Amino acid sequence: MAVAFAIAFAMSAAVAGAVTIVHRLPRWQSPLSGVNSFMGTVTAVLSLLNLAQVLVSHPTAAWLLATASYLMSAVVVASVFCLSRIVADRAWRVTRRTLLLLSIEPVAAAGAMLTNPWHHLFFDRFEPVGPGGGLVPVLGAAFWPHTAYIYSLLTVSFVLVVRARRQAPPGRRELHDWTIAAFVPPIVANVVGLSLPAPTVDLTAAGLAVSMIIAYGVLVRSLPQQQIQVALDQVFDTIGDAVGVIDRSGRILNVNASARALLRKAGLSDRPEGSSLAEIPGLGLFPAEDVDTEQDVTNVLGRDVDLHVRTSVLRDRRGESIGWVLVARDTTEANRRRREAEESNVRLREQLETIEALRADLAEQAVRDPLTGLYNRRRLMDVLAGEFSRAVEDGTPLSLALLDVDHFKRINDTYGHGEGDSVLVHVARTLVGEVRHDDVVARYGGEEFVLVLPGATAEAAWARIDALRERVKGTSVGVGEDLLSVTFSAGVATLSAEVSSPADLLRIADEALYEAKRLGRDRVERAVPRPPGTAGAAEAGTEAA
Repeated sequence: MAVAFAIAFAMSAAVAGAVTIVHRLPRWQSPLSGVNSFMGTVTAVLSLLNLAQVLVSHPTAAWLLATASYLMSAVVVASVFCLSRIVADRAWRVTRRTLLLLSIEPVAAAGAMLTNPWHHLFFDRFEPVGPGGGLVPVLGAAFWPHTAYIYSLLTVSFVLVVRARRQAPPGRRELHDWTIAAFVPPIVANVVGLSLPAPTVDLTAAGLAVSMIIAYGVLVRSLPQQQIQVALDQVFDTIGDAVGVIDRSGRILNVNASARALLRKAGLSDRPEGSSLAEIPGLGLFPAEDVDTEQDVTNVLGRDVDLHVRTSVLRDRRGESIGWVLVARDTTEANRRRREAEESNVRLREQLETIEALRADLAEQAVRDPLTGLYNRRRLMDVLAGEFSRAVEDGTPLSLALLDVDHFKRINDTYGHGEGDSVLVHVARTLVGEVRHDDVVARYGGEEFVLVLPGATAEAAWARIDALRERVKGTSVGVGEDLLSVTFSAGVATLSAEVSSPADLLRIADEALYEAKRLGRDRVERAVPRPPGTAGAAEAGTEAA
């Protein structure tokens, strides 16, 4: 039996070593091959340790060989876990934190095995493997928690691959199937070894050698770059856009000269072959499985490099996806010019808005009385013409009132023109504060004001102007050191059949104003329209509001 074990372990070491050498070849370099290479090395060492166990009969040597053997088994299982993570997530990589967490239990187990001569908890004793064979341990109670950890890690690894397979498209499950198959041989070998009558050796290494052959198949299936034609290097390098060829695991297989120049511009290595696309920080790209895509990536690595990236799927003769071609165009300068143009347009728009505001302000100032801020006579005539036409077309009422401040010449003569201007401003503000939104107040000239009252009948217009008269009269204004009660006289005219133009409306309102002055001022008279050229004053009368 010892001879059979020795032959099996020697073959396992040879197979694991051969697979390790293959994985170390440059054409197979990838994150997946790196883990496989490490697993092959550890499996070969484990097989040699097991071979020594069945040949060495010295107790101390047997104890140290058994300790190293079980530690190597834990390392192999940790490698299986890392391999499963990479298969399940192609962007995942082994980190220091991962290595630290995976080393906690093996370190604790190593402590228990190295101190075993004092407590015999991990190895109860050592017995020969058949006649003339080496010494192998009879396992103690502490061995089983270690075994539980090993199988828990294997279970998690298995579940990761199975779940990734379920989430993968139907045509993309071959890699997962090969990985799942690699779990079977070491488990079977371990179960067979534990089922043999004690004492016996751990046969896991023999199963792992078979798994390494399967792992080689995983690598072959995961690296279809041999199907991608990249032989025409000179043609490839003449392409102006940056071009990269990516395999299904996201590993960069080849880039052209433009891509190398772009990588240097972004502060990256211009020799990215063999590294993962996910390892380029700040890029944030990973191609979709079966879809050609386009996207913009800005400020790559914070170095103000902008890219437009077009991704195309590469397929084999069966239509299966075997990788991608990424074509990236440097849009940094174009984006800079676009931003400058947008900023120039914003500044131009702001300038145009400022000019338009100034123009509108100037236009408004041209139609405003500089003293009172009311519309001036020119603007009044434009507004009146528009309201007159609208009232005639719609058949709606339109009234107009002409106001004159009473005894304004006496105010100027007594207090001066400056104080007289204050009186006019006071009257203007009072009028504006009391009229409706649609009413128009204008300074007609001197101390005269005009109110255009759209929609107001003769009676309503008279009542509103008379209320304004009372409002102005009841509000005192400071003139010099005195408080004056200012009054005005007004004539109100309303659109009728006899009124044929805005000038007629003003004329009959002026006649009514004249009548209000003749009757003693501080009053509002309503005009009776007469055809132009008719002699005599307007027939006017007062009415209660």
